[in-house]
Amino acid sequence: MIIHCIGDSHTNFFCGSDEMQPEWPDNGIKNRHPFFRSYRIGPVLAYNLCRYNSSTRGREKLFELLGQLPEKSNIMLCFGEIDCRAHIVLQSEKQGRPTKEIVKDVVDRYFSVLQEVQAMGLNILVWNVIPSAPTDINSRINVPQQYLFHGTCAERNAVTIQFNTYLKKLAKANDMFFIDFFDKFMNEDKSVKLQYYCKDDIHLSQDAMPIVLDALKKFPGFEA
Repeated sequence: MIIHCIGDSHTNFFCGSDEMQPEWPDNGIKNRHPFFRSYRIGPVLAYNLCRYNSSTRGREKLFELLGQLPEKSNIMLCFGEIDCRAHIVLQSEKQGRPTKEIVKDVVDRYFSVLQEVQAMGLNILVWNVIPSAPTDINSRINVPQQYLFHGTCAERNAVTIQFNTYLKKLAKANDMFFIDFFDKFMNEDKSVKLQYYCKDDIHLSQDAMPIVLDALKKFPGFEA
């Protein structure tokens, strides 16, 4: 079995290396696991995936890529971390609305795309958003303003839990496999287990792979 992992920079994890791979369609992508193919299509927001002509052209890239894959392929979609990291708390503050309402807006838009992909006859796996790292990370990373962490670590992880909970509910109701291991990367005091993260404290390192593979054992036919 091969699972085609498509999404933002978190799909790099499935290459089997902590070294960031080039964006698709660059043919220099190195996949070290026989059961994963990784396709990083850019810093695409879950919120914008349903919209044409976004700044990242995420929708166009996604469906161009899907059109090149075999029928009935297993597709893992991996979006939402940037939304939870940088936008949901911010939009809650700007709009004066509870984070749960903003989360619902984002997930509903994202899920509409998952349903489109499923309607193409593809098998859908849905990746959960991983826990967010400590707040002081903004002083240690060099990224555009729109990708900086917003809100406290506790606020972002509360939003991430809301995001995953609602997305999981929709996925299960529509026969999509939801990969759920958020709690595996949290300590009892709600801090993040950074030993499973890369040096950037944003992306999972290969040390987390055994946990992910264990979660995938529940997907019918998957063997690592």
